[in-house]
Amino acid sequence: MAAQTLHDEGYVVICGLSPAAYERVLEAIGDCHPRHTYDRGALELRRVLHGVAPEQYGKLLDALSEHYLRHTYDGWTLEMMTPRKDHEWIRALLGRMIEAVAFALEIPIQSVGSTTLSAGSHQRGLQPDGAYYVGRESEVRGSDQYRPGEDPPPDLAIEVDVTSTSIPRLPVYAQIGVPEIWRYEGGKVRFYSLAAGGEYSEVHRSGAFPFLAPEDIARCLELRHKTDENSVIRAIVDWAQDASSR
Repeated sequence: MAAQTLHDEGYVVICGLSPAAYERVLEAIGDCHPRHTYDRGALELRRVLHGVAPEQYGKLLDALSEHYLRHTYDGWTLEMMTPRKDHEWIRALLGRMIEAVAFALEIPIQSVGSTTLSAGSHQRGLQPDGAYYVGRESEVRGSDQYRPGEDPPPDLAIEVDVTSTSIPRLPVYAQIGVPEIWRYEGGKVRFYSLAAGGEYSEVHRSGAFPFLAPEDIARCLELRHKTDENSVIRAIVDWAQDASSR
């Protein structure tokens, strides 16, 4: 179940929430005294909550386990977001590109979608716009669950930033240990690699797909304004096949 916004950008609305789930949400974050409204399955509350302890965050994830809610948690502040169409379109296209290239070139991957990633014991966490195991796919092959602290983090995550956020997300990814981020922001695509010091640096080649550069993805992504999605995917697959054979 997806969260939906109704009117005010300062609030987020979670639809389809049963009374029992609503009670669990209040139990999880009631100490934060969030101003909210619950009516016929729709819960409206502030988009940013401060003073959320890791234990409360963990309980909230359990309460909303059946609902998709893009969020970031840095150990104290919880920010909830409701994506717009442009965000979802770009997110979906980037995911299709990765999957199509991997399929065409017979590169084993496992998609974990927007599974909530956390740095163990719910100290920090977020929902990516998409995440994939590539080099470490064999380590999680066949596993239906993501187990923080036991499973390795995904090799690659997608970030689409079309609106401003209150919590920087890259430091949270760094705490989780995701090696590579593809980030779309302001019409540009950038690749980031996690360095030994625990910070991301911009790179000009993908670690997971070394034959791809940010400009390759950006160029094909721009085609969405001129042609259909399948043509966009064909363009990146053709380019990847040619680049990987050089």
